[in-house]
Amino acid sequence: MWKVCRYTLLDLLRNRSAVGYTVLLLLITTGLFMLEADNTKALITLSQVVLAITPLLTLVFTIIWFYGQYEFTVLLAVQPLRRSAITQAQYVAVTGALLLAFWLGVGLPLLAWAPGATSLTLLAAGSLLTTICCALGLWIAVCQRDRAKAVGIGLAVWVLLVLVWDALLLWLMYSFSDRPIEPLIVPLAALNPIDLARMMVMFRIDLAALLGYTGAVYQDFFGSPGGTLAALSALLAWTLLPLWRAVRGFQRKDL
Repeated sequence: MWKVCRYTLLDLLRNRSAVGYTVLLLLITTGLFMLEADNTKALITLSQVVLAITPLLTLVFTIIWFYGQYEFTVLLAVQPLRRSAITQAQYVAVTGALLLAFWLGVGLPLLAWAPGATSLTLLAAGSLLTTICCALGLWIAVCQRDRAKAVGIGLAVWVLLVLVWDALLLWLMYSFSDRPIEPLIVPLAALNPIDLARMMVMFRIDLAALLGYTGAVYQDFFGSPGGTLAALSALLAWTLLPLWRAVRGFQRKDL
């Protein structure tokens, strides 16, 4: 497993798309801090941009990468290697490469312009989203034979998590504002890893008040130590479940 992981990681470090991803994040982060005199405002804008772009690019990159080296994966599968080990090695390698790109592209400017607990929280949130979206992307790619269809599913998942899910929650909260629906809203929010990561950063910057009733509901639960633990547990589940499904899917896949 580790030999496959090391070879895949070295190959990914020379991948032009991975390098381009690093440069894109570096340009966005550096540009925001150079254009905005107030580092706090730049950090708020950066958190919104990063938590939207990182899942999208990670999903698409993972799916396209899997199909790009599919013949090599088939070659590995006919060797005396466990298929589960192959999938796990590929996941560790892709995740490691994209995490390195994220830390270089976002982490270095943050340490230069806005070192502190908020920046570390943003880096942690982006890192968790990277691990989650790599697992989701690998699962989608393993289950689909057609690359275009797999990319379309990945884009649909991103649109659902970033746009549709929040709109649905807001509609539920304002449509049933006269009823005690908080016990329902909080579990629904936990079903969206991007929302959970956004809340981690939002509470660190003290922006919950800007969201009105929505922010108050989330802060009452996720702002407590128990809520933070529940959020981290949900994010861990979002990583492990898709990865497990990808491993199982590749074991049963007819190559």
